[in-house]
Amino acid sequence: MRRVVFIIAIALFVTSCAKNPFSTRESEPPTAAAGTFITPTTPQIVLENLRLCYSELVIGNFVQSLDSNFVFSYDFLQGAQADSGWGFKQELNLTEKMFNDFSATKSERSLRVTFIAQPGQPDIILDSTATLVRSYTVIVADSSGRVSSSYQGVVRFEMIESTSNFWAIRSWSDLHSNLDIPSWAELKNAYR
Repeated sequence: MRRVVFIIAIALFVTSCAKNPFSTRESEPPTAAAGTFITPTTPQIVLENLRLCYSELVIGNFVQSLDSNFVFSYDFLQGAQADSGWGFKQELNLTEKMFNDFSATKSERSLRVTFIAQPGQPDIILDSTATLVRSYTVIVADSSGRVSSSYQGVVRFEMIESTSNFWAIRSWSDLHSNLDIPSWAELKNAYR
C-alpha cells in the first residue's frame, strides 16, 4: 500500500510541476531582423532587393542577390590599387564590414540607394540571362537626413537565372558618370 501511495504521489508531483510533456516546444525568437526580401522572379526584383538590403543592412539578403560566380569591376578609383575588381568572397567580406559599420552607428547615419533606368538603354532579358543598366545614387545621411556623402555613377548588371527560376547578379560593373563625383566602387573600396 505504501508503495502505491508513493508512486501516486510522485506521479502527481511530476504532472503538477511539468508542462505537457507531449506538446511541442516554443521556438526561439530570431537573432536578427530578416529584413525585406522579395522572391527574385525577375531581374528588376533583384535590384529592388539590392536597394532594400543596403537600406536595411541585411547581409543575408545581399548574399541571396549574388550568383556564386559573382564578379565586381570598376573603371578606376582615386589613388587606389592597380586592380580593377574582385570576386564573390571579397564582395561579401567588404559588404559585411560596411553593413556592420553602419549598423553600429545606425542611430547616427543611414545608407540609401536609388536606381534610375537609363534612357536609350532598355533592359535586355533573354531566356536565362539579363543585362540592366542604371544610373545610381548612394547617399550616406546623418540622423537628421542631411547628406554627408554621395556616390554616383552608372552600373551595368549582368544577371543569370538559376534552375529554380530565381535571378541573381553574376557581374556588376561600376562606371563614373562624372569624374568629380566618387562612384559606388570608392565607397566599397574603403571597406576592403
